[in-house]
Amino acid sequence: MLDHVSSEHTLSVGQSPEEPVSIADKILKHALVFSKEVSYKRTEKIIISGTESLALYYVIEGAVEVSHSTSGTKIVVALIGAGNFFGEIGFFDGTSRIRDIRATKKTRIAIFDQQGMARLQQEAPTVHSEFMTFLTRSICLKFRRVLEEREPMTGYAASLSTGGRSYDVSKPLPDFFFKSATWQDVNRIVDDFKSKLFNVSFKLQKDPREEIPEDLKQQCITVLNGFYEQLLAFKGKDREQSEEDLGWGYIFKEIYPYFMRSRFSERIYFKPKGYAGDFLMMEQIYRNVPEGDGKLGVLVDGWCLDSVGARAIRGRRRLLREQLAVLSRQKKSQCRTIKIMNLACGSNRELFDFIKDCDYSEQIEALCMDIDSDALAFTDQQVNVFSHQATIRLMSENLVKWALGKVIHDIGDQDIIYSSGLTDYLDTRLFIALVSRCHEHLKPGGKLIVGNFAPNPDRTFMDHILQWRLIYRNEEELRELFRASPFRHNVRIISEEQGVNLFAVATKDG
Repeated sequence: MLDHVSSEHTLSVGQSPEEPVSIADKILKHALVFSKEVSYKRTEKIIISGTESLALYYVIEGAVEVSHSTSGTKIVVALIGAGNFFGEIGFFDGTSRIRDIRATKKTRIAIFDQQGMARLQQEAPTVHSEFMTFLTRSICLKFRRVLEEREPMTGYAASLSTGGRSYDVSKPLPDFFFKSATWQDVNRIVDDFKSKLFNVSFKLQKDPREEIPEDLKQQCITVLNGFYEQLLAFKGKDREQSEEDLGWGYIFKEIYPYFMRSRFSERIYFKPKGYAGDFLMMEQIYRNVPEGDGKLGVLVDGWCLDSVGARAIRGRRRLLREQLAVLSRQKKSQCRTIKIMNLACGSNRELFDFIKDCDYSEQIEALCMDIDSDALAFTDQQVNVFSHQATIRLMSENLVKWALGKVIHDIGDQDIIYSSGLTDYLDTRLFIALVSRCHEHLKPGGKLIVGNFAPNPDRTFMDHILQWRLIYRNEEELRELFRASPFRHNVRIISEEQGVNLFAVATKDG
């Protein structure tokens, strides 16, 4: 009901470093006398209207969910627990806009309306002054956090964009390069590829049939496979870094127009959402239907969709569905509600694959978090389209801010937390911060599943041709990161059938 409710709720009373707990509690105790208390049942809407929309609210017990609707999709922006205020910005600036607020459990709220605050000021001016000072400090602390997070957020944005377009402007190659062995290698690779692919393209143009003949399809695959092998051979040679960079730049400039005819390659290169692995890219890989400019574009697209990396992404969807089924069934008889949280959830395909076949979906309560509201809307309108009894909450949040403790939500303790591809973009510091934060929100015996691409032959093609760069980690590197987290040694490593997308399955001590 209020737009002035922040997606990062205020610091609870007693948590401010400037205010001792005993003093803060004393201030609140005296101030609450001038509020009015209202109780709400689980899922009950909290009605805020008229003058009350300019009031201040304190959660005494329970929790509330703040959400808004985007194109018909409900998106949660905050989960506010006991000991926290909301509506404080609107209270101070006098604005009132619409948000939807509901209790997520049995909840008691103290409402400080205008009349109550006027009474507090008149009857207990010292308490009123202290209370207002405390609220001001908590709001200042909130904005200070926003300013402090600028540096890590800048770094994260850069990591998501790693592999961005590096060759927008064609620059003349230096003379020394043409006298090097590297030039001979790249010139041979490029000429060989272009002449062979031109031959295939010419045959495709001459063929009158709409369907691509199998023999031409195989010829194109052979050319692309040969090019792939030549890239690996080029990568494997020792040479000066300056020559290496010039060589890759030349290969990319000469070759990429052919791959640009593939819808797969085109989207990865242009990164319309700022990074290559957005939810629509994943949907393209899941759909696995070649698309492109002309017959050659379709063939190149099909070859890309059949790459080791693409197959691994489809495989991880199956793996995660199976893990969710196995782990949740273990919890089925232990608890009435099985809580699952999906971080950087995208379109949530694996979650709904699991729910579709789950015969106890009424026990499933899922919190799906992603910074991209379009991904959440897609989940609601294109994926969550079959009958089930699971409770699904779609939440918009920046997970780096969450991992670093820049935002706090009352998400409760979870049975399973998982992320399929977020850590591919996170450096060591952010990886450990994310894992540690997940540990805080797991129940004893709860499971964390984190996916990360391992080094594989496709990396050369992804890095230098597709410009899709990830942070690759092998099994031992994943174990080392978890040893630096609260999980310590309680982790096992599994993978999808390609052995490319590894998953660390960590358990919180019971």
